[in-house]
Amino acid sequence: MTKPIDLDYAYEGVLVLDPNYVQARNVYVQLALSFRFGREEDESMGYNFVKTMHLSTSQLYPPVKDITTSEIQRNLISKLGNFAFPFVLEFPELASPTYSMMQGWEDSNTLMGVEYEVMGFVGNNIHDMQTRSISKLMIRRLMECPTRVWDVTPSEGTLTRTFLTCSGTVNLEASLNSHVFFPEEDIIVKVSIRNYSSREIKRIKVKLVQLSEVPMFNDNQIRDKTVSKIDDPLNLGPGACTNRQFTLVPAVPSRQAQGQIFLQSTLHTDGQETLAPTTILNPKVNKRDLFGVHVSYAIRVKVTLGTLIGDAILDVPFVLAVQQGVSMAGKVGSFSHGRVG
Repeated sequence: MTKPIDLDYAYEGVLVLDPNYVQARNVYVQLALSFRFGREEDESMGYNFVKTMHLSTSQLYPPVKDITTSEIQRNLISKLGNFAFPFVLEFPELASPTYSMMQGWEDSNTLMGVEYEVMGFVGNNIHDMQTRSISKLMIRRLMECPTRVWDVTPSEGTLTRTFLTCSGTVNLEASLNSHVFFPEEDIIVKVSIRNYSSREIKRIKVKLVQLSEVPMFNDNQIRDKTVSKIDDPLNLGPGACTNRQFTLVPAVPSRQAQGQIFLQSTLHTDGQETLAPTTILNPKVNKRDLFGVHVSYAIRVKVTLGTLIGDAILDVPFVLAVQQGVSMAGKVGSFSHGRVG
């Protein structure tokens, strides 16, 4: 399902039940979020690194309220019969998109990520959830950029850096050709360097970095991973200036070389891997309240004067938007095998 994150969004579906199995009990539908915050291979002694939050629950049968059905729901009900019931589940504003961490060459099990499930179950009440009476459907919460993000001017930044062990300053200016980029799209980085220090600038590095954090645990701890980089010798003497242009591409790096980069989660193991889009929060939501992972991107320009002197580092943030496609919004899934569906 795709929708700009700053709009309210509901998940619509249909569940088929067997009245002979349900009998006098109720049928409920629930939306659950599972957040893995550690490696599966590190779990031991019955402890696991998964937190589950039940986001929305509604009684499906017997019906307690009228639901305005969509065209897709009406078509499904006409094909599935009289015991197909429509449901609507709300996504809360605090829930993050579906992300999964890319495995490195040493990783074999599930790493950090955010997943969603729709569960249908039979019980006497909302708390009577028996494993044998549950059917599950994995879904993804995808993200599209709202209009307000596209209207932002191209990203740029400036930095003036002083050093303890040498006199003068180093001035850095960097600009991008846009504020929003798609995966596999060229990011043109223009860099202007003015060396007003008394030492020579030896190297320049330009990196595309993914910044990730888990705000609900620690909003001050940001983890950065390099997606791609350019490393060139510079040898810019005192009083000299230079302008350079670089091109970086936001693409999924080699699994053997990198790993541990957040990707947009896929429902199938053979799905095409795509970098996780930038997390764009609803303006009414505080980042510290976000349940899940917050992902952002930046172009990092770093010039080096020497080991004992230090570096000048400038980050220029940008937004990575993933084209979800119209077909994804209307894609129909089916519940896993169970007595309910």
